[in-house]
Amino acid sequence: MNLKLIFSFIIFFVLNLFCKTPMPELSSEAKLSKNKMISIRWTTTDPILAKVFNEIFPVPPAILLDENTKVVDLTTVPLPEPNPDHAPKPKEEKPIDPNELPRWDRGFELSNIDNLTVVIRKESQRPFYSIGVSLLALTMLYYGTMETEAELVWTSGESNLHRISFLSTHETIWAPMPFYIGTGSSIVGPAFNSNRYPSKLQKYCVQEKPGKLRESLEQSQTENCKEYETFLKRLFLQNYDNIHLQLKEWEKRNQDWFQP
Repeated sequence: MNLKLIFSFIIFFVLNLFCKTPMPELSSEAKLSKNKMISIRWTTTDPILAKVFNEIFPVPPAILLDENTKVVDLTTVPLPEPNPDHAPKPKEEKPIDPNELPRWDRGFELSNIDNLTVVIRKESQRPFYSIGVSLLALTMLYYGTMETEAELVWTSGESNLHRISFLSTHETIWAPMPFYIGTGSSIVGPAFNSNRYPSKLQKYCVQEKPGKLRESLEQSQTENCKEYETFLKRLFLQNYDNIHLQLKEWEKRNQDWFQP
């Protein structure tokens, strides 16, 4: 009986010491940029993306496409590796004219972003790195990580494909453990967490419903969607400046074209 109480106390203690990478926050400059609406008209088939993208960036609400709408699945379109020379470079922002009206009030046409899709390119739990960190802590630390590289891809017109590349995110979780158990947990952790790869969360939240067997062995569609939403928030917040800059560049294409 005493052993059960001790074991229960250890589990409770360890669970309360679990630490995760906190959700990033926007800088003061980024918070100010949210006061200036970006004039785009955008569509997507991903309801979670439609919710999170609109929460993070100053864009109008998405036009959510019906699942019966015939659109290309951009997650399956083969694309070459992004060119590092095309990575966005920071530039000075022009002072905002407080009297300037949104472009849709001035009669300008909105820039179209059709079928906006998050395409996950690379993802890794870096198991050897996690085991190394645990060993440095004398086997008394569980350490897990998830690193992801993704792109935002969309179409404009019938066949023109556009993308925002170099979007990366990382998340770590760690907790003190008894001798050897920390390293043992770090070794088996990646196998037990294989269903939490962002591509799996996206697949079994948006693209298809998991079967009953998969739900019983892993997790439900609702839980997949909750974790997928958290992943998108982290991705967009960690890459806010990059995405915001390129959205403004996309908007400027039409502004330059229709400027009288």
